Amino acid sequence: MKGKTTLIVIALCGLAASGVGLLMNVSGLFFTPIAEELGLMKGTVSMTLTVGNICFSIGGLLCPKAISRFRVKWVLIAATALMAGGTAMLSLCNSIVLMYIFHAIRGLAAGLAGFVLITLVINQWVHKNVGFITSITMGFSGLAGALFSPVVSSIIQKSGWRTAYLVIALFIVLLNLPSIFFVPPMNVRARAKAGADETGEKASRDRGYSLTMVVIVAIYSASVCGAASLAQHFPGIVGERGLAATVGATMLSISMIMNTGGKMLLGILVDKIGARRSLPVFSVLVTTGLLLLIFVPVSWAMYVAAALYGLCFSMSTVGVVSMTRDRFGLENYAKTYPTISLCGTASNAIFTAIIGFVYDASGSYRGTLFMLLSMEILAFLIIAYVYHSIAKAKKA
Repeated sequence: MKGKTTLIVIALCGLAASGVGLLMNVSGLFFTPIAEELGLMKGTVSMTLTVGNICFSIGGLLCPKAISRFRVKWVLIAATALMAGGTAMLSLCNSIVLMYIFHAIRGLAAGLAGFVLITLVINQWVHKNVGFITSITMGFSGLAGALFSPVVSSIIQKSGWRTAYLVIALFIVLLNLPSIFFVPPMNVRARAKAGADETGEKASRDRGYSLTMVVIVAIYSASVCGAASLAQHFPGIVGERGLAATVGATMLSISMIMNTGGKMLLGILVDKIGARRSLPVFSVLVTTGLLLLIFVPVSWAMYVAAALYGLCFSMSTVGVVSMTRDRFGLENYAKTYPTISLCGTASNAIFTAIIGFVYDASGSYRGTLFMLLSMEILAFLIIAYVYHSIAKAKKA
């Protein structure tokens, strides 16, 4: 990569690490201590992440309009201030209502500076190895989760969850600083008007906006993103199986490592052999991990399951981006991806809460695991259908 591109990628990696890695992927560590201190149900506390994720998806939907109206630097400065400020304010909360409000504020800000902005920047400023670079930037959300999970867990145990929120606020500022300086000005319509595709060459034709196909791809996004929410509940699952708490913490770290590794691997495969061949393989591996979680409740199987299931993060990020780009082309990307991403993020938010409430009601994760299994099967079928429709359109 050239020097300018390298700086842009570093900046985008910081955005993914803060907005998703720190704000979303370590949130599960706070559920139990907050619930115990404030005397709340775990499902009620997990709703904070749901609120944050829903606002994150709304922020992503608003992102193209924001960066077309304001300079991207000012959008990033405002988003960073709200993300860090909202997180710091959580350390002062004794009310779950206030927690919902501050999660909403920081979630909306993270959405403005999240995956939609990251992929729009990549599509406008990167012309080669788009899949790999997309995977690197998005992979940092999982890497941040893997690296910061044990750190945040240790802070919670030694100094409490309030101090942990203050530390996270500081890290958010540090991780976002490169983006404020290095992300270049944006024109969300420039590449669409030029008709350039991911290789930087002139697109041969408009691949067509189809509301039906947007809905279908959105359902895929909702399925895989909803399934990804299970990782936050690994500590609860191992507790139900009678395994040590360290197994759950290790599973969460393994899944976050595979979050990053899987995105990089999928990005490479997308560049080399295409998403049409890569996504079905990943779908089968994720389903295998889920089957291990359901039917083989021993420590070694839990670790393998966490590794395989961690690949679902790559399907919900790099996979969704690749499928959207393949089906609609860059000329329709800014029009379709924010909506598709919103459906995925909202699904992740909703299922994070659903899993918690189902456990509170039934005392078991088993019913949820079977529900997620059906969602993974649906995702596999959608992959096959979408790429069959692309191949059929090319022959026409």
